[in-house]
Amino acid sequence: MFQLRLSRLLAVFLAVPVLQSACVCGPGPNVGGYDDPSGKDPPRSLQGVKFIESEKGEPEVIGCADGQREGFADLTRHKRIAGCLATWEGTKSLRDKPTGKACGDDKGVCTSPADSCAKGWHVCGYQGKHDDLKRHTTANACNKEAGPGKFVAAMSHGQTEDLCPPPPTAETVFPCMDSGICSEPVCCGDACAFGKCRDAIWRGQTKISLGKAEGCGSVTSERNGGILCCYDGDGDPAAAAGSEAKAEAPPATTDPTATATPPTGTPPTGAPTAPAGSATAPTGPVDSTRTPSTAPPVDSTAIPTGGPTTAPPTTAKKPGSK
Repeated sequence: MFQLRLSRLLAVFLAVPVLQSACVCGPGPNVGGYDDPSGKDPPRSLQGVKFIESEKGEPEVIGCADGQREGFADLTRHKRIAGCLATWEGTKSLRDKPTGKACGDDKGVCTSPADSCAKGWHVCGYQGKHDDLKRHTTANACNKEAGPGKFVAAMSHGQTEDLCPPPPTAETVFPCMDSGICSEPVCCGDACAFGKCRDAIWRGQTKISLGKAEGCGSVTSERNGGILCCYDGDGDPAAAAGSEAKAEAPPATTDPTATATPPTGTPPTGAPTAPAGSATAPTGPVDSTRTPSTAPPVDSTAIPTGGPTTAPPTTAKKPGSK
């Protein structure tokens, strides 16, 4: 009887660590990985990946500072999220603030990973809110339509370093840990993988850049140089860019070299002016029954500046002539 009780207690004691280990965020035993005493577990390198690039365009519409995407290349299907390839020196935090200096695949080395996102865009998840990615893409698009490589968000996939936490709520804020279990950033792309904690963004469908040596707060561009950029506003970035362009268009200007057409009845500028006191032929048909001596005098003070155009001389007809 004593031996039976002892064996039961021993079975319970041995089962506890097994249950706990079933809930750790990492992928479990792997060669040179989570069970490696040295702690080395590098993510997969991006060297040699053949990315699918989008068409080039305005950065504010494309989402990448260099005007071309390397992830989510289909602009018609993925308008509000972009995968932008970047390089930088050493290790950086995915939450480093942008410096405003555009960089990326076609624009050179970045000072901050966030600089690879275009103006009006940000690194997805930089505030630790899981719904940021939900508002910009879906689990299916993230896992199957982002394209080759990996594109990471600025949030670790676990809320703590120990056990898998419950699914996040609207109030949950994810950290950006440097390394260790659950530190790996959330990831979209063909090279991303599942850990044991899969609920950070989409229940059971959230992938990560596997490898606890590079957490969200300490990544290299060689292994985690693909950045997820999310649009700041609501709706379609292309429509917003078009509206801004119209609003900023300068008003139409008058050609200074064009000659204005004078209104009807107004004498053109530069017309000869009749001398003061001289008679001017009246406009309209000539009354042949009147002689110049009986015509009313001309008021020279009534002549406007510039003077009317002098009418051509006319010949008075004799009475009864045709």
